[in-house]
Amino acid sequence: MNRTQQIKEAHPWLSYDQLVKVLLYHHQGSIWIKNLQRDKLERSMEAFTKLLKSKSMKALEPFVEYVLDVYYSGVDKYGNQIEVSKESFEKRWHKAREILLTSK
Repeated sequence: MNRTQQIKEAHPWLSYDQLVKVLLYHHQGSIWIKNLQRDKLERSMEAFTKLLKSKSMKALEPFVEYVLDVYYSGVDKYGNQIEVSKESFEKRWHKAREILLTSK
């Protein structure tokens, strides 16, 4: 069973589009921010999958909303255009990570 299927089984309320975007969020940060290569990237993706599967729907919803609405949209919650820079990307990535790790 692949990652998408594992997460979908744990959280059937998520669409496949949402799942792919959430996995891509982590993959991008793992490569561009953490600079992970092959084996470490694979382990990071496995750990991320386990983390997502362990979260309740209530805990996962704010993270998914942030990733879809802010991380990918290019606008903040006030409708302001988000700067497209390395610093801005990293800030949005870390904010999403913070939301995921602190939600219960």
